[in-house]
Amino acid sequence: MPNTPAFLRKPAGWWFDFGVCCVGLTLFALAFTHVLEDGMSHTLPALLGAPLILVVARFPMVVDNQEGGIEVGFDSSILMFLLCTLETHDALFVWSIGVVMTQLTTGKRWSSKAFNIGVGIIAGTVAAGVLDLVRADYLGTPRELAAVMLAAVAYFTTDYVTSAVSVAISSSTSVRRHLLQRGTLLAVACFVPFDTLGYLGAVVYRAEPNWTLILLAVPLATLLIATRAVTRGRENARRLAVLFAAAVRAQTLPDREQVVAALVDDARELLHLQRVSLRDTPPNRLEIGAEVHDGDSSRWLVARALERARSTIAADEQALQALAAVASDAFARLRLTEEMVHVARHDPLTDLPNRGILLDRLTHAQQLARRRGSSVALLFIDLDGFKPVNDRYGHAAGDTVLVELAGRLRSCVREADTVARLGGDEFAVLFEDADDAAVEQVWERVLAAVRDGVFVSGQRVRLSASAGIAWNAPTDDAEGLLRKADLAMYEAKARGKAAVVVYEDAIGRSRLDRLVMVDDLRGAVRRREIEVVYQPIVAADSGRIVAAEALARWRHDGTPVSPELFIGIAEESGLITDLGEVVLTTVASDTAALRAVAGASVGMAVNISAVQLRARGFVDGVARAAAAMGGADLTLEITERQGIDLDPVVLDAMREISAMGVRFAIDDFGVGFSSISYLADLPVHIIKVDASLSQAIDTDERASVLLRSVTLIGQSLGLDVVVEGIERESQLAVLREQTEAQYVQGYLLYRPMPLDELLTAVRADRAAAGLPVA
Repeated sequence: MPNTPAFLRKPAGWWFDFGVCCVGLTLFALAFTHVLEDGMSHTLPALLGAPLILVVARFPMVVDNQEGGIEVGFDSSILMFLLCTLETHDALFVWSIGVVMTQLTTGKRWSSKAFNIGVGIIAGTVAAGVLDLVRADYLGTPRELAAVMLAAVAYFTTDYVTSAVSVAISSSTSVRRHLLQRGTLLAVACFVPFDTLGYLGAVVYRAEPNWTLILLAVPLATLLIATRAVTRGRENARRLAVLFAAAVRAQTLPDREQVVAALVDDARELLHLQRVSLRDTPPNRLEIGAEVHDGDSSRWLVARALERARSTIAADEQALQALAAVASDAFARLRLTEEMVHVARHDPLTDLPNRGILLDRLTHAQQLARRRGSSVALLFIDLDGFKPVNDRYGHAAGDTVLVELAGRLRSCVREADTVARLGGDEFAVLFEDADDAAVEQVWERVLAAVRDGVFVSGQRVRLSASAGIAWNAPTDDAEGLLRKADLAMYEAKARGKAAVVVYEDAIGRSRLDRLVMVDDLRGAVRRREIEVVYQPIVAADSGRIVAAEALARWRHDGTPVSPELFIGIAEESGLITDLGEVVLTTVASDTAALRAVAGASVGMAVNISAVQLRARGFVDGVARAAAAMGGADLTLEITERQGIDLDPVVLDAMREISAMGVRFAIDDFGVGFSSISYLADLPVHIIKVDASLSQAIDTDERASVLLRSVTLIGQSLGLDVVVEGIERESQLAVLREQTEAQYVQGYLLYRPMPLDELLTAVRADRAAAGLPVA
């Protein structure tokens, strides 16, 4: 009885099935005519036959492959019982009724039902002919038993061959393939003994009381259940093998497309069906299916339920669900792998590509550029002074700024360009097939986007950035080009920040020299080879020395290095904290000699960096230095050019230091960022007016008015005012006549000098004033 998929059936298959059905119905009509003419010979077998056929037919053996399946039923054992207890035409009539009832109560398609009715009646008629021919009048003899066995073989052969031909025609495959399926021999081995059980029932019926037929129910049921168990066991073992292979394969496939293809192939192998699909809609009432989960979405693995033997539909659906679970696990593995790869190759904060993926893309771009003769450029961007944002507003606010800037950078570049975050506040833009105009346009957009600033906690944080551009040379690798862009960026910072510099070989050599200098400076700080000189600060009215500013000096290989250069190197390399500690310790030690000459009347001023105020242990270091100075005034000068951030760490450190009696001075006042607004918030005692404001006071009236205004502002806030840069007598005269500045400092009065010269100057100053000198 065939179960060929409907989509595989061809017109020839339909005509063959229709012909089989017509032949079967004709034989049924002939048997019915004989019954009408002669009547029914025995009532009990006739009454039991059709119901028994209906029951036994529910336990078929399925022999199938992917082109279709053949059900081998054991209801022919009832046929043998009927043929051995009734007249042949009566037996065929009852048999035909049972076959029709069986097919009408199944869930198969009508085409399959019609064919199965026809082939069942034909096979029953062939079996009846063989039985009558071989048995003749030899009832209750071994010959009759042999005749029954031959009739059973004839029935099976007719049913099996006819069904195989139908499937072969419908699927355009060979009959041989369907006749020699795995499980055929097992079906034959089970079929013949079952049919002899029907003969045994006939023998009992003819020789014993009718009620003894009940005894045959037990072996019949046992054989049916055992046969189904064997069939289902073999099928389950096959399914388990398919599921195991599918599970192993699903865990090794590298992408979703391959998992989907393997899932459909495995489902076809699992169900022995070709019509299997993975779709977005669930199965309808004529289909079986299982839901496959892929992250937030789901799809359905679906097959036609009616294209399989009814006895296996539930098992098929369970198998599909197991296979769907395997696929869902495979999709989850792929999703986790993709997430891990994404995390490994992208910045977790901004979701921009990280350094690794930038270098990969840069290498690929360089290879293409060599083949095509095109150009590759790399833009290295670093925010200027971003650390104070974290210190003042917190790291969460700093992260918000970086995420916002990452989005802006994406919007500034072309679709083919790659924006990456290298770490901290460093970003890079890779230009493939680039030209000068495109790179310049992107940099201008980036600069404008950064200058717009970012709102944090309701306040606008102003930002700037420095950048370096490096163009790919034939000998450059990815790391080399990135290093060149990095060097160009540092050159931009050295030239004043908020600018872009294109890499040149001279920059590389300069940077290399700078790196050598960094190492040498680190060694000098560690060995405490930093010298300290002092420039006196005098009272504007009397000219007396009231304090001395300590200035760091360094000789590199015996040659003096500009303070601006090595101080800048110390700030860039993070050495400024250690350098400041060396200077502060030296000043504390030298103060003992100064105190011996002038007592506590001359104070010391030490320059510090805002970075030092955030350094752990700096407050304790200042406390030790103040104690070592034995009561002499200590002033810490912070340059206003750096900009002073009012973050809690800096304010707390300044207030704690101020509470010790140490005073703070704002150096280079008047040329910084927010000169006046923060004076009320910081614990500041002194402002030192930048030399640029006093440079022209003796030649420009506006300059003198401006300086006078600044000194008045300082005094109105209760601050001492020191004017720097006094180099001419005329400057000093204007300062004394037109301003209220209390103190002055400059080359006219004293140049920076070693400690011994400072001591000599202090002695002379005190002697001139008639003060005792030690």
